[in-house]
Amino acid sequence: MLAHLIMGDGFFYQGTIMLCTKSFSKEEQELLINALQENFGIKATLNKRISSTGIQSYRIRISKKSMDKLVVLVKPYFIPEMLYKLGI
Repeated sequence: MLAHLIMGDGFFYQGTIMLCTKSFSKEEQELLINALQENFGIKATLNKRISSTGIQSYRIRISKKSMDKLVVLVKPYFIPEMLYKLGI
């Protein structure tokens, strides 16, 4: 599921991965962040974003310190054309 989420709604940015999860509530995103930490030891935070129209939303940012662990976990499920989203 995580590999699919990154391939579809993720992007590599400054050594980390951002997940475009603004369609989820802040509470739902916090649940996902907690699940990533508890199940996989992957640290992530909410990244507040304000659109050009002033609408506030959040997305999930994977910690740079967790990138190696994340890549090992999801790379086997990635199609080669999407590896750029992992920065590789």
